[in-house]
Amino acid sequence: MKGLSIISIKFICVAFYVFMISCQQSKSSEESNDTSEIKFNIPENFVLEELYHISANKQGSWVALAEGADKMIYACDQRGKIYYFKMPEKGEVVQTANVDSLNLDIGEAHGLLWAFNSLYVAVNKNWDDTIADENQRGSGVYRITDSNGDGHLNDIRMLLKLEGAGEHGPHSFVLSPDGKSIYFIAGNHVLIPESLKKNSRLPINWGEDNLFKPYLDARGHANEIKAPGGWVAEFDSNGENWELISAGYRNPFDLAFNQDGELFTYDADMEWDIGMPWYRPTRICHVTPGSEYGWRTGSGKWPEYYPDNLPAVHNLEQGSPTAILSGAKLKFPSKFHNGLFIMDWSFGTIYYANLIPKGSSYSATREEFLSGTPLPLTDMIEGSDGNLYFATGGRGLDSHLYRLSYDGELTASEIKPNDSGKELRQLRHQLENYSAINPEEAISKAWDNLDHEDRFIRYASRIALENLPTDGWQAMFYSEESPVKTIEAGIALARQGDKKDQGKILKKLNQINWEGLDEQRQIDLLRNYALVFIRMGQPDSQSRQAVIKKLKPYFPGSNNAINRELAQIMLYLNADGTVKILGDLLEKHTAEKTNISNQMLSEETTLRSEQYGPLIREVIAKMPPSEAIYYGMLLSHATEGWNKELREKYFLWFYDVLSAKGGMSFKAYMENVRLQAMSNVPKEEKAYFEELSGVYSPNTVVENLPQPIGPGANYSGSTINQFLWGDKMSDYNGSLADGERAYQAALCVLCHRMRGEGGATGPDLTQIRTKFGRYDLLYSIYSPNDDISDQYAFTLFHLDNDKKIAGRILSETKDSIKIMPNPLNTSYTVQLAKSSVIKQELSPISPMPSGLLNRLNEKEITDLFAYLLSGGDESHELYNKTNLE
Repeated sequence: MKGLSIISIKFICVAFYVFMISCQQSKSSEESNDTSEIKFNIPENFVLEELYHISANKQGSWVALAEGADKMIYACDQRGKIYYFKMPEKGEVVQTANVDSLNLDIGEAHGLLWAFNSLYVAVNKNWDDTIADENQRGSGVYRITDSNGDGHLNDIRMLLKLEGAGEHGPHSFVLSPDGKSIYFIAGNHVLIPESLKKNSRLPINWGEDNLFKPYLDARGHANEIKAPGGWVAEFDSNGENWELISAGYRNPFDLAFNQDGELFTYDADMEWDIGMPWYRPTRICHVTPGSEYGWRTGSGKWPEYYPDNLPAVHNLEQGSPTAILSGAKLKFPSKFHNGLFIMDWSFGTIYYANLIPKGSSYSATREEFLSGTPLPLTDMIEGSDGNLYFATGGRGLDSHLYRLSYDGELTASEIKPNDSGKELRQLRHQLENYSAINPEEAISKAWDNLDHEDRFIRYASRIALENLPTDGWQAMFYSEESPVKTIEAGIALARQGDKKDQGKILKKLNQINWEGLDEQRQIDLLRNYALVFIRMGQPDSQSRQAVIKKLKPYFPGSNNAINRELAQIMLYLNADGTVKILGDLLEKHTAEKTNISNQMLSEETTLRSEQYGPLIREVIAKMPPSEAIYYGMLLSHATEGWNKELREKYFLWFYDVLSAKGGMSFKAYMENVRLQAMSNVPKEEKAYFEELSGVYSPNTVVENLPQPIGPGANYSGSTINQFLWGDKMSDYNGSLADGERAYQAALCVLCHRMRGEGGATGPDLTQIRTKFGRYDLLYSIYSPNDDISDQYAFTLFHLDNDKKIAGRILSETKDSIKIMPNPLNTSYTVQLAKSSVIKQELSPISPMPSGLLNRLNEKEITDLFAYLLSGGDESHELYNKTNLE
């Protein structure tokens, strides 16, 4: 990369070993058999020093840093203590003897901040319900002080108890620019405390706000997490006055103010969703008071173009965001003073984002600043010496502390706020602080700016209205002539108004001239309609027909985003012909391989991560048609408007989409979509469409097998997950006979051998425990399409009548091919004329049906997994009262 020096250093795992890194390769004078090599890309004229090898000194893996008084640096092990030591002078290193830990029962912090002569600590640790709160330090915000003035921190006070922990738990802090308050950020697994809801900048009647029920993550991630996701709060030094500032994030780890006093965070993507319509890359967000960024669980994430959430300042690609830091106070070249440094843990990269004023917010350009392989970056701070200090580690990985300094010539320059956009930012601030003026004046100012050309100002104006009584402005909505103001106020009224007014609101929206709106305003209007239905329910027949009459002439159009929003409204209102149009769009975008998002990492960057890189490269090579998937998912909710031909095309489409490669949840999601769609098929037609999509009923072959005891359920991945790691497995006391019965009732015996008995169309399971961990074993059963061995995959035949059929090839002659399509019934065969076969390939749909576990009750599932883990061996520890580790 231009301007970077590429070096390779061996880190020797012995105590006290530290060395200087510049643009020359450095080598240790000591040698050890235990070495790991880190390859760095360092910007020109910068010097990188390794100050301390944390792991070599058995002090955990550091994820949080802070500088206190007198150049004292504090650091916390993700799973252990808080350490402290003096900042070393230039050219010096941290000596092990000089690193001490706080003699206090507190640690496992993701965030540290020194302010108000105190150390603020964000503990990330589950509370133990069997221990009194005063006898433990669970998740929460704490303040540690030196109460007796002896120079040692000794007094701990919890400022806010939090429910939620883990990598999406409580995270970090930043001091406000005026030094009077502190901002705190938490991931989406942390519940917003009730005390914060009483003092919130954003309306607290948040909801999922999806017109159709979202699909939850097929592997169970965050399925129980509801709106509004990750959040930001402000509090005073004593922790007495808390205010909820912003929400709608997935898992942002850190916060930073730029030189204009504006707050930013770096939010995470959900890598399992890569290739899906709702996938959002990692992104820098402007944390304005009252802002909402639209994270929702599963497929429910809001598109960035929805007017009731705000867009990112800058979208990146895949990664695991950790720290974010303003460059304003660093003794770096002036080009770095106006932007943000951001860290990606997965791909070992520090980026620099140059912030460019855009209206009352910003856009950004981005460059790679520093990278390494492997370099799991966890946190960074600006030292009082103007240098950048950062740590690596996390998840128990090898942990180091570094200092980056600039060694070139610096020209003196004063850091000045941006004049560009200053007036617009001030206007936005006035709207955000609506409570500082009387309600009538606040409504007037907000209304005047509802149609402002700046999106952030329009948003702030609407939020101000939503936080004020609707009686004060509802009449203004009905008399308003500006279409933009009508839409913005209509969104506010949909979210805060009364259901009895639904008809009047829809009538007002129907008066807006569609052709007079630009494309973004058309999207805003469609979102307004959707929110009226989401918040107020199905409209009456007259209103329903009026909306259909207004919108149907424009569906489909040429804009993909508008089509998506029109599609769900037309389906929700059950407009005639909608299923046919959705089917046509499904075919069109499948053929064109249309993708909603193409923000993918470069191959060079993916090579920095052995864990995530290969998946991303595979996805890039076989990207799913996300635009088509949107319509495939929407059609799964359609109960009317089908005929046999439309359904045949739809269920055959699953062969096409499953040939692609998405994130880890992709194929399981698509199977859940297929199952949902199948639930809408009339009972008498189910068998036909099941077979058409490669799934066969076991009814004809189970006469001699034990039936499930049941009752079963539609289990999620997370529910089944609990059977393997929860009390049901650790306290297991079943028998081999119980396991064998469950194995047969689940139909495993028809295709798999166990200790020499059973079918042979699938792999032998006797030694499955030696090949799969429990997690992989679970998901190979729960989502069999994820990974299909060539040895057991069926062949998919494309026929000249536009149909498809998959099966195992049994025999082949000059003119025909004999296949077995039903893995559960080896006697059922189909003869294909070779002249009718256009193409054949490996089927992307597993011969193993999904949902087999749904026939069993919880105990039967536990019995089955115990049987698989034991390899059918009665002498296994599971059957001898020895719990799993």
